[in-house]
Amino acid sequence: MKIPYRINQIRTVQFVIFPEKYDNKNDINVHTNVSFAVKNDLSDVRCIMEVSYAQADELLLKTQVQCNFGIAPEGINEIKKDKKIPVEYLRYIATIVTGTIRGIIHDKTEGTVLNGIILPPINLLELIKDDYPINTH
Repeated sequence: MKIPYRINQIRTVQFVIFPEKYDNKNDINVHTNVSFAVKNDLSDVRCIMEVSYAQADELLLKTQVQCNFGIAPEGINEIKKDKKIPVEYLRYIATIVTGTIRGIIHDKTEGTVLNGIILPPINLLELIKDDYPINTH
């Protein structure tokens, strides 16, 4: 299924850093969460990604970014016909959001000790496993 789109909005919902808590002798745990929301008329799909860095019980960084993808009319028709947004498409747009969030982290940590900590690759196959079902009335 081909779903034509354009990126309508990129929004940093949350961004906090605590570089003073960083200890270069300890490993950093990265936690990632991704979710989706769809506008009722199917014209917009939102991908929300949250990333946090922590050491032991100390939060070093937390961010949430959402990207809105405007769906072209022919894509809306495909979604209605199939009654779902395929998992492959969800992973594709999540890949775009991953790159976006990586850039935001790099930019907003510039000049701090956290800037050298690059967001590692994220296995979206493990994170996003199912189609997004659409209930068309």
